Amino acid sequence: MPSAATTYAVIGATEHALALAAELRLAGNRVIVAEQAARRAALDALAAAPGLDVDCQVESVVGGRQRRLVTGIEVAPDVATAIGAAQVLIFMTPQTTYEDVLAASAGSLRNDQIILLCPGGLGGALLVARIAAKAGAPDLLVAQTSAMPLGGRNAGPAALRIASKKKFLPVGVFPASRTQELLERLAEDFPQLTANADVIETGFAGAAMGLHPIPMIMNAARIEADGPYVYDGYAITPSIARVIDAVDAERRLILKALGAPLTTFSDILKQSYGVDGDSFHEVVHAVPGYRQVKSPPDLRYRYLSEDVPTQLVPAVALARVLGVATPMLDATVNYANAMHGCDYWRSGWNLEKLGLDGLDAAGIAALLARGFGAR
Repeated sequence: MPSAATTYAVIGATEHALALAAELRLAGNRVIVAEQAARRAALDALAAAPGLDVDCQVESVVGGRQRRLVTGIEVAPDVATAIGAAQVLIFMTPQTTYEDVLAASAGSLRNDQIILLCPGGLGGALLVARIAAKAGAPDLLVAQTSAMPLGGRNAGPAALRIASKKKFLPVGVFPASRTQELLERLAEDFPQLTANADVIETGFAGAAMGLHPIPMIMNAARIEADGPYVYDGYAITPSIARVIDAVDAERRLILKALGAPLTTFSDILKQSYGVDGDSFHEVVHAVPGYRQVKSPPDLRYRYLSEDVPTQLVPAVALARVLGVATPMLDATVNYANAMHGCDYWRSGWNLEKLGLDGLDAAGIAALLARGFGAR
């Protein structure tokens, strides 16, 4: 293995996490995978297998379009062990578990490490940076992407299909003053990273806020009765697409108030996947990786239980500070609350959890640029 290889810890056991672990290993890096006990079944299967059977259908992935057995991916006994051994920590575990995962691994964090959240919700880097500082690693570099780098599909125990790879992957760094440092340190393995102004802009740079909650809510009856079933293009019909467009309009009002670029969900998918279309409905159905996918198995799936508290709740909280009305986003959170019998307004990522409470727009901008010392 080359002496310049990086040691990565990929925290997560989904097919997307294992797809990234495979690509990083094919690039000659040391790769360690880990996950909390409740979600590590796929890692136990990998540990018992001779390697990860990868059917790559994307030419831009390291090694190109081929099927091969990827060997040498290490399975750690626990998350703390993986974190302690790595230079770069890539979190692809549910965003709602960040606090628990890091609390159990706090003693393994170091100032010379990078944490890359893939993706990081809306402000996940702020939450993680606060935890790292309390654990004695205030200079640990934290960044978040807007989406998963690779799209994987489960193909059985210790087997997966790589169906897509982002051509461009927006990234935000906290504090933003360290953005160039992050890009330089990850340039070899993540050349697709494109810098946003800050982590909040990155949180709004993904399409999941539109792709995930609304289609689940509007297809709730069938998901509850028949899930999982074939969910081509997230089962987005023209009517569902128009509702997503209304959510997108509110998102763009927040971006305008922040002084950020006014991209649409369609723009994001076109840039990420190189597809085209005259409407969001056409664009989403043009993405090859969204074909022949399975629907959520039930209404507790992460598209609601994770994305609502970590993306929609902080989006509405920011909108209120900025004086932006968000009736569609509010309604989506309230529908999720009613469906799940909980209060995501209370349990989700509010401004206090993100360290932004009590700040106006100028104060938030200063903190994002310079860190918590700017408060």
